[in-house]
Order: sequence, then structure tokens, then C-alpha cells
Amino acid sequence: MQHRRLLAPLALAGSFGIALAPTFASAASTTSHAASAAGLSASAKSAAKKFSSPLSKSVFSRHGVSAHTSAPNPDLEVGVAALQTSAYGVEFVVMVSGLNTGSATLTINWGDETTKTVTVDSDTDGLDFTHEYSGAGTYPIYVTLADGSGDTATNNVDFETMGSDYTPFGPFRILDTRTSSGAVKAGGTLKLKVTGKGGNGVTIPDNATAVALNVTATQTNASGVLTAYNDEDSYGDSVDRPDTSNLNWGKGQTVANVVVLPVGANGEVDFYNNSKGTTQVVVDTAGYYTASVADTYQSVTPTRILDTRKGTGTGKIAKVAADGSVTLTIAGQGLVPAGASAVQLNITAVDGTSSGFITADPGDGTSTASSNLNYGPGQTVANSAVVAFGDLNTDIDEITLHNTSKGTVDLIADVSGYYEPTASGGSAYIPLPAPVRLYDSRQKNDVFTGPLSVGKPVAFPITSDTLETAFVLNATVTDTTGNGYLGLYPYNPNDPTAQPGTSTLNYLKGQTIPNLAVETAGTVYDSVQGSYDLGVYLGGKGTGQVVLDAFGFFADQ
Repeated sequence: MQHRRLLAPLALAGSFGIALAPTFASAASTTSHAASAAGLSASAKSAAKKFSSPLSKSVFSRHGVSAHTSAPNPDLEVGVAALQTSAYGVEFVVMVSGLNTGSATLTINWGDETTKTVTVDSDTDGLDFTHEYSGAGTYPIYVTLADGSGDTATNNVDFETMGSDYTPFGPFRILDTRTSSGAVKAGGTLKLKVTGKGGNGVTIPDNATAVALNVTATQTNASGVLTAYNDEDSYGDSVDRPDTSNLNWGKGQTVANVVVLPVGANGEVDFYNNSKGTTQVVVDTAGYYTASVADTYQSVTPTRILDTRKGTGTGKIAKVAADGSVTLTIAGQGLVPAGASAVQLNITAVDGTSSGFITADPGDGTSTASSNLNYGPGQTVANSAVVAFGDLNTDIDEITLHNTSKGTVDLIADVSGYYEPTASGGSAYIPLPAPVRLYDSRQKNDVFTGPLSVGKPVAFPITSDTLETAFVLNATVTDTTGNGYLGLYPYNPNDPTAQPGTSTLNYLKGQTIPNLAVETAGTVYDSVQGSYDLGVYLGGKGTGQVVLDAFGFFADQ
């Protein structure tokens, strides 16, 4: 698509800057207000990167000689600016100068084996084009302006897509403060460089745009909250600590949660210990995102594939034995296709008879020292996990959940999506410039006016754009007056009482419990709210407050 501009396009393009999302209060705070859900994509786009090369860097030639010589157009110049507009989209501005007489041919080579050619004249100041790439990557865009009489101006820019693809990675343990830096002090911030970290001779690359980590707080000396966030933005500017939360714990507890964080120019992420006591922090990698062709995300209707209490997925009703395992065949079974590289799960441990943790391993026999879920006796604890199937060349279609406890435990696993090679389609990930508070039911607003009651689903208007296929959220339930569970699911306004057969997290009376959730909006347009909605449902007894923090979203190609 092409648009002629009468104003100087490069000057306009140069005005684009970063607009970080506003700051919102932490899960423990009661002073926040809800952010606009429709503002998620706007927030990401406001921080879209611009790649430009001005008129002054234009290269002039006449019959291959780089010199300004004689007429007709010895001052011919072309400037370019490319702005990220969507997962794989670019707005491309071309500035033309020095075309004194006649017309010239403008040719854009998009860097993906496609070109665009138009004719410009001496009245043309600039042109505006849009283009969509088929996948994530960095594309060299070349522009040639030729007047047909021997005078030519060229310029180029390397454009990087906003959307990123996923690479399953590990799990590898990249931090354990118990054996390295020591406990994070009360009110202290731990800085962790994630790029260059890994195992078995492979590391997270310097061009990672986001990273998926399993973070555990242990040996906690007081109750507290851990906030995880990117240390810098993609331009290298410092990011203020957001008032969001990722882990909540009581004194002496060990808790884990998955976080998906943007990675700034310095390759670091930060962890803030909002507690009056110290805590040890353990970090395991799960994967990373880059603006290069890898794996894209496919959402599915949340589906329960394992429940040892009912024999689902195992064929028999039996707890997982001490130091025992459950192997699940997932890929190629209909829900997740053969050839998938990883699966997005929510894993829940129920009624363990001893303290322990669950390790989710690839189905290729690889065993790791990392943990995905920590639990105590009698607890019901959930945590999200992205689990790779292993080396695709060996047609691995299984994962293994291992119980590293001296006692038995029931396990539940729900699937909400999977990753597969870009060629199969799917969605690219767009991290937000910084985490934002999406809503807080403790605050009176147009959506929530207080605690949620069990058995009464609420529709939250999360998007008005069908291209946004899934959202990376941290869900927290607090101020609970009874035992129960939280379910997040695609909401259908035509069937408002329909409930999910899965859960996002489980809680006890008085607990504050968080969990990462990768959730999809409903596919039926809500004409009342003017949006596609996310269902928020509490099951069990009593009431509870719900907080959602957003970290990014997936957008369709």
C-alpha cells in the first residue's frame, strides 16, 4: 500500500518516541486503578522501534561514479524510515529530494524477495508504504531512486519485526542465590543478566527480546512480594520498577511462578524483594523469544489432559509415587499436532503427603535439576510451564512430570496452547514495554466494583482486535474468604453461565496466590462492552479479589 505525503515524512517519522505504559500499584496495594485493556496493543505500539537512514546518508551515483556532477539531477537524494506497526508489519516512509525535472522510478526491495516500484515526479516530497512479512526476522530494505538519465540515489535500513518467535530452551538453572550472591535483602533489587546464560554449551542470545523463566523464592524470612521486570527497554533506556507482582509468599514458604519478561539492550532483568525480610531466589530458563524465525504460538481451548484423582491421562486412579513420574503423550493426539516443539501447561499438585517439587522434563529422556512447582503437605498449588517435547528429529511427542518428594501427590495438567515452527502459521509474541496492571477488583471502576463472588462469572473486555490471539498475564487472588479456585477462559456473551473445565490457580481461605496465565479472549463479539472478553470465574466458597498484570500478547501473523 502506498500513500503520498505532502509534509516531510522523515521529520514526522522522527517524532515517534517511546511512551511507556503508566505505573500501577502492586498486588499488595489498594491504591491502583484498572488500566484500559484496549490499551495493551496501543502501549506496545507506542514503544515501536523506528529504523531510519536520513537524506544525508543517501548514496548518489551517475553511471556508477559516486560524485555530484552535472544535470539533470545532481542533488538527487532519498531518505527512509521504517516503523514497526504489528507483529510482522512495517510502515515505510520514503523522502525524495533533489528531483528537479521529469520523473523518476522508485524501487523498494523489501528484503523478502519482493519489491515495490512506483513513479515519482518533482512535486513528490515523500511517500508512505505498508508491508507485511511472513515471519519474524530482520530484513534489509533497499531503496533505489533512478531518474532514467543516469542519476541514481540509494539508501537502506535493516528493519526488525515487532513480533518475536519462541525457542524452547532448557530448562537450565541460571541463578541460585543460595550458592552465589546470597539472599536478596529486604527492599533489595537483584539484577540478573540472562543473555549468555544457559547450559550444555548453548546460551540465550544477545538479540533475545523476551525470556521465559521459572522463578522460585525460598528461605523467606518474612511475608513478601517479588516483582520481576525488564531492567532496560529495547532502546537501552532504564525502566522504572512497575507496581506489579509475580510471587507472593508467607514467612518460611517456598513458592514458584513462571515469568515472561522483556529483555532490554543490556540483557538484564530485575527482581525486587518487596518484603521486610530476606529471600533466596532461584531462576530456571524455559525459553526465549527473538525477532527471527523460530516457533510461533497456537492457542487451544483450555483442556484437562491429566488428573490422577480421576485417572485422566493415566488410565488409572492413583497418586504419583514418591520419586515417581507420569509420562504424557501429547503431540499428535489431536489437541496438539505432531511436529509441535513445546506445550503450554498449567500444572497443579494436590494433597501431597510430604513437601516436594515437580519437574517437567522433555520426553527425550533428559532429566534436569530445575523445578517447576513446589508444594507442601496437603497443599493445592498450581504453576504454569512451557515444556519442550525434545529433539524434533526423534519424533518426541511426550513430556514427563517427576515427583521429587518422599511422599505421594496427585497431579493435574491443563493445556492452553503449544508452539510449532513458523511455517505452520501461529502467532508472534509482542512484549509490552514494561509490565502493567490490567485490573484490580479491589478498585471501583466500570468493570469491577469489589470482591468477586464464587459462582458468578465476570466478563472482562480484554481486546477489540481479533489479531490479538492470547495474552500473557500474571493472575493473583487475594483477600479470600473461603477455599476455591480461579478460572480464566474465553468468555461467550451468548452463554454467560458456561464455565471452564480447567483452573488457573487454587487458593485457601486467607491466602494470596499468583500464577502465570497465557489466556485467549472469547471469539464472540460483546456488543455491550464493544470487545472480545476474558472470563473471570471463582469456584468454591466465599469471595476473593482478583488482580491481573499484563506482560505481553500474541498477535496473528
